[in-house]
Amino acid sequence: MSAANDADDMETWLLEAGDEIIGKRAAQGEASLTPAEQAIHCMWALDYAVRNAGSLDALEDVHETAIEDLAAFARAQKIGVLSTLLDQTADEEAFIDAYYEQFDAACTALKSRYEGLH
Repeated sequence: MSAANDADDMETWLLEAGDEIIGKRAAQGEASLTPAEQAIHCMWALDYAVRNAGSLDALEDVHETAIEDLAAFARAQKIGVLSTLLDQTADEEAFIDAYYEQFDAACTALKSRYEGLH
């Protein structure tokens, strides 16, 4: 499988997992989400902002604390690739470039934690 297909697979996984988690959150409330589910919701919001708006400003409307919450989860779970990526958000242009380059690895690590903790 090519790297492009892997990234597509991770995009699909994130969209599907995010959709399930958003549904659970709507039905049962924020408190019903596990830390891994909350992290996936943050990653979903970040992905939405980057891919659809091309800017982190869109997080204000979708999930204002997504970066901080996801960074805390990444540190706690020792997901280095995700922590390193999120450390770059101060320079939005560089972050967005890095986001596309590191998306697959970051999502793969997040998926692994989610499946291991789920």
